[in-house]
Amino acid sequence: MPLEIKTDMENMVIRNQGHVPAISFIDNNSGFHEIRDRDVLSFHSRKIEIKEDGNNTIISISIETGDNIFGLGEKPGKLQRNRTVHAVYSMDAWNYNHKMSEIYSSFPSFIIVSSSLLEVIVNCGSETVFDFGVEDYNNIKIRVPVKEFELFIGSGKSFNEIMEWHSDVTGKPFRLPQWALGHQVSRWSFYPQDRFEKIRDSYLQDFPLQAMYLDIDYMDGYRIFTWDNKRFPDPEKLVRESGEKGVRIIPIVDPGIKVDQNSEVFRRFLGHYVEDGNSCIFTGYVWPGLCAFPDFLNKSTRIIWGDEIKKFSAIGIEGIWLDMNEPSVRVGKGPPIEISTIDRNAIHRLDSMTEARHEVVHNFYPYFQAMATYDALRESVHDPFIITRSGYTGIQKFSAMWTGDNEGSYDDLILQMKMVMSLGLSGMPYAGCDLGGFMGHSDNELLCRYYEMALFFPIYRNHKAKNGNDQELFLLPDSYKKRVISAIKTRMKFLNYISEVADESHVTGHPMIRPLFYHFHDDLETLAVTDQYMLGSELMYAPQIFKDKVCRELYIPEGVWVDYNTGKRVKGRIWITTTERLPIYVSEDLYKRYGKK
Repeated sequence: MPLEIKTDMENMVIRNQGHVPAISFIDNNSGFHEIRDRDVLSFHSRKIEIKEDGNNTIISISIETGDNIFGLGEKPGKLQRNRTVHAVYSMDAWNYNHKMSEIYSSFPSFIIVSSSLLEVIVNCGSETVFDFGVEDYNNIKIRVPVKEFELFIGSGKSFNEIMEWHSDVTGKPFRLPQWALGHQVSRWSFYPQDRFEKIRDSYLQDFPLQAMYLDIDYMDGYRIFTWDNKRFPDPEKLVRESGEKGVRIIPIVDPGIKVDQNSEVFRRFLGHYVEDGNSCIFTGYVWPGLCAFPDFLNKSTRIIWGDEIKKFSAIGIEGIWLDMNEPSVRVGKGPPIEISTIDRNAIHRLDSMTEARHEVVHNFYPYFQAMATYDALRESVHDPFIITRSGYTGIQKFSAMWTGDNEGSYDDLILQMKMVMSLGLSGMPYAGCDLGGFMGHSDNELLCRYYEMALFFPIYRNHKAKNGNDQELFLLPDSYKKRVISAIKTRMKFLNYISEVADESHVTGHPMIRPLFYHFHDDLETLAVTDQYMLGSELMYAPQIFKDKVCRELYIPEGVWVDYNTGKRVKGRIWITTTERLPIYVSEDLYKRYGKK
């Protein structure tokens, strides 16, 4: 199962049916212990009640005056979850914006900030609803639609303690290769091969570039693990020569496999697909047409998938891009296109051929796909790079994330900051967004603002849809080109520090991108600041994200901070106004390392 401290996935699904869930309280003082009764419990003065309601289990946790609640991963909207309701069930959400509440991934954990910190993790693959004081003003209500799940509750005095506990339960983040922290470029889609190479070389004339992505048009009829030989006649040459120039090639891989008896890939997975309720293969429409879906919850399936990954990556591929893996399924051929996911009554066969309905394990699907992909690629690559659109708690052991098909806008700038911070608080330290916005038109100013806003995001990738504007950086007018070059070079100047913070995340589970309150939650001012972020503990950034404005207010927290642009020292717990293009404040030690000479 994803939370590997307890047992394996299969036993988690089938054990204790009709009985109480396993409830684990982990405390800094008293250690780990398990409780298996349904009495009203108390943990750090919190009243916790667990009861059955038909087939549902209802968990009630008291809310105290002054509580601040954060978590649940990449939920659009405000960073603080107080007085909101969220369902956790991963779904495709292309062209999303801040008005939507549920998108691609499922991170069923949250942190309550009060005099101490308390985190709650609900290990469940079903659609779990979190109500943070809407139905019941005095209580958090969690509705779990099954009886087979696990509940973990831990406490700590600091966010670092909480995140270390979180990673002890769910797993340490994989080691991110340093090249993956560099500038990355993508488009749906760059092709054919000679055009792709020209675009790569055009970038390299003026811009640092560490990776380029191949979207779905490199494939033969969108069939995964294939190449369109007319568009890409020599992919091995492309990967080799790009690598010699310092550019890794990262191809997209979706989970849907075209139903085609003449396809060797399709035949190899026979007996290992998700089934419908009649022992037939469940099918739905994705890019290639009618597709079947590997049953990643089965170990044998993961081995077959891993073999395909190893063969496909043998030309020197060091990174894989996992997309459409909620999984996204079209209802009918369309148009109009209606997007859903695997039917809730579809069947998975676990390792002992025990059956589990899809709705019981839905949120686990991308987790096990990422596991199979990472484990396979790691056999040939020392530090492989996997990036995924969908995810579940614990997927940080195998993959980074990007926030999916965002809509380019000024509103999206602050939305992406909040979602990347929230993912960090939910255990996913390696995240980023599509710079420029995947959907819609991004004018030159907005594109520059994206590059400046995400300056220190772990994943720094330019990506755009076919029907969006051409935002290749070498096409920009000189004034805008200089701004983007300045941003990228500033990022590259801090690359060693960014890498150090990534290594810290790998060892401890601490997020890379942190809200101010992560280190200063006793300062009430920081709890309301969502348009600034920290990289590690020694760098604070307040990007200029507000349309038609050239200045902004920012908050300097406790301590002595150095304005990176001027060298001026500022004593904290003060609001200031700045017109700096890149308002960066660092610790005195960091300034000694990176300060302007």
